Amino acid sequence: MTESDLVRRLTTIMDIDVVGFSTMSARDEEHALGLLNARMAIAQGLVKHHRGRVFKLTGDGLLAEFASPVEAVRAALEIQEAMRAANDQAGSDNQLVLRIGVNLGDVVESGDDLMGDAVNVAARLESIAKPGGICVSAAVYEQIEGKLTLGAEDLGEQHVKNIPRAIHAYRLTLGGPPSVAAAADGRKTKRLAVIIGVAATVAVLAIGGAWLLHERSEPPTSTRMAQAPAPVPVPVAPATPSAPQTASAPPATPPAPAPTPPFPPPPAAAPVAAPPSTAARGYVASEVPFVPQWRERRLEEYALAEGDKAMAINVRGWFAMVTRRLDETEARRRALEDCNALVEREVPIVRDFDRCAIYAVGNKVVWPYLAPPMPPAPHVPATRPSPPIPFDPATVPLITERARLNLQEHYMRTTRHRALVLGRGPLEWWSPSESDADAIRRNLQTCGQITGHPCVVYSVDDQVLVRVPQLHRVIGVFTPENAQSADAGRRAAVERYLIADDWRALAVSDNGPVGLVSGRANEAAAVADALAECTKTGGIGCMLLAIGPFLVGPK
Repeated sequence: MTESDLVRRLTTIMDIDVVGFSTMSARDEEHALGLLNARMAIAQGLVKHHRGRVFKLTGDGLLAEFASPVEAVRAALEIQEAMRAANDQAGSDNQLVLRIGVNLGDVVESGDDLMGDAVNVAARLESIAKPGGICVSAAVYEQIEGKLTLGAEDLGEQHVKNIPRAIHAYRLTLGGPPSVAAAADGRKTKRLAVIIGVAATVAVLAIGGAWLLHERSEPPTSTRMAQAPAPVPVPVAPATPSAPQTASAPPATPPAPAPTPPFPPPPAAAPVAAPPSTAARGYVASEVPFVPQWRERRLEEYALAEGDKAMAINVRGWFAMVTRRLDETEARRRALEDCNALVEREVPIVRDFDRCAIYAVGNKVVWPYLAPPMPPAPHVPATRPSPPIPFDPATVPLITERARLNLQEHYMRTTRHRALVLGRGPLEWWSPSESDADAIRRNLQTCGQITGHPCVVYSVDDQVLVRVPQLHRVIGVFTPENAQSADAGRRAAVERYLIADDWRALAVSDNGPVGLVSGRANEAAAVADALAECTKTGGIGCMLLAIGPFLVGPK
């Protein structure tokens, strides 16, 4: 192959390797391989979820590529948290810890395989990551800065094996400043903060439960991601604990469908040093996401409970709490076990995002994720379309026929307050609550956590809140990231695009300027004015991007 025959391109490479796998294999090869296969299956699923591609299995790890450095780092974070969750549920002989390196650079295609300096650098970054940790190159760090919330330890210039030049590297820390300043060359490192929106399509970490507080199924939620109806939780009051307790029986409510088991429990392996713990913040009952507001009293009881305790949560609003345990390790383990057991019972098809996560240990929050991304308050338009637009499953955009049937059979028939939200993916989600405000909050939180982006409230109860384009084809839900070229003066208007009910449109150009208009009489007027505004402000090659909260294309 000549130089002119080479196919080169820029991509993001992730290298995953198991810590101490040779020792594990020497101890019990069959057992170690079984554990490796089970855990790598989880990792491969998360790579695919973040639009990545595994292009090589490396014996005790894998190599994957991503179009986006942000998605690569999100996948790396979720893989590490999934490994930690699996380790927390496993015995001492069932532990497996990973190191991950992520690099952005030029690669050479060789069939389905990728070769070149970018792949080699990713492998060297993996080698200097801590057990359970993630190490990225400066090129990746520059792309994720301002998009994710993690701590970052600047390692400076690193000289590694078989790479002739120095590599500027950063170790990411899952939840705050690094616990150890680590520069390989002995120089003093500096601690940095990166703001990164962790998605999460959400492979959750976790550990431990004894009070089970959850919502019981009335109508199922509808989600494109799940491709099947999902039950809607209804909280259950626990018995008042005077000693270590397990969950009390739920009240008489409609039974939930039989569950499909979540990912299978991993096989076993030799114990490895535990990964570093995440930073913690103080527990505040009102800040716990996903849980119905009327259950807040139970969340407050957790804050007052004494002894070693832990709480695990699920994106649907189920949660488990244990108190008065022998130690924090036991509390974490029981909270996670009980929460996941609840999900297995209540959810017909368990997805990655359904796995419970440890939210708090003692009165400290250890949940590693940011608050779910939300549209600006008050999350819904101040006014509603006039004349009112009645809810009709047949006209909801971006959903499958199966989802329409679910809405017809369940959303339309419930007497409780509910909200249907739409998000990137695409994904639709709804569940009932005791008030409109709580239904809006919870469904936006769940949709935002799963997709990693703000979602839009399409309807509340039986009324549609947004206008759906009729002259253009709806192809997705608009988020501010779709208009990153907007100048500071237009940024606030772009942010509010998800929560207005008038006819408005947004046009973008090849060279940066945007055209954004609102309050127009109809769809056609909004589109014409947005394109004209884009051109007027100096835009070249202006094109229509969105009408209201929807990304659009030609009809």
